[in-house]
Amino acid sequence: MIKSIYKLGATTISLLSLALLFKIMHWAGGNIMLIVTLAGLVPLTAFMTAVHFSRQEEEERDR
Repeated sequence: MIKSIYKLGATTISLLSLALLFKIMHWAGGNIMLIVTLAGLVPLTAFMTAVHFSRQEEEERDR
């Protein structure tokens, strides 16, 4: 699960950077990329990270 979180995080950061570049340069598609990244990928990444840390914390408590 941690590898998928890393991959999703790297994808999110890359797309966010690319979307901001498109917005700054006034290229087509910047708005859509920014909306998809901020409304979809950022919350998904945060949720998956929170789930991973809560599971890890439960495992430590059970020991």
